Amino acid sequence: MGRVAYIVSMSVLLSIVWMGATARVNLEGFFVGFVVSVLVVSLIGTRKSATVQLTRLPRQVFSLIGYVLHSFIEITRSSFDVARRVLDPKLPMQPGIIAVPTQDEDLDETIAALSAHAITITPGQLAVEFDGAKIMYIHCLDIASAQTADQEQAARLKMLRTILGKA
Repeated sequence: MGRVAYIVSMSVLLSIVWMGATARVNLEGFFVGFVVSVLVVSLIGTRKSATVQLTRLPRQVFSLIGYVLHSFIEITRSSFDVARRVLDPKLPMQPGIIAVPTQDEDLDETIAALSAHAITITPGQLAVEFDGAKIMYIHCLDIASAQTADQEQAARLKMLRTILGKA
């Protein structure tokens, strides 16, 4: 894919994210997001590992929307759990740090960082350390509620790989 096609396709994707972030879902919001995205993507340049293809772009966009919805649901669920624990201090709580493998055979630091970000913005969890790009150490308010961390990481990894065009 040529440089211009890369800039245009990334700018379209980022302008959709811009519209969602600014809550301006209209042509004006798309245009402003597109202009900002063209400037940013032009300044950053292309990466050799970038695999944006116009045929994959719809799948990537739908995966991004699914990822945002999944993250919203997880954040909402965790928010209610943390609020319930704050309001009822009698609930058992066992804070601690767990090790979660990133499960990424490519050891991509971008995917590891995005996974850590998704974990950190979820109330009750915080990514505190990396062991290379292989293992994340996560602080949880309740270790018992974090038993599904491996499955959640596998689902997150699958969505992120699709969004970034690596799957």
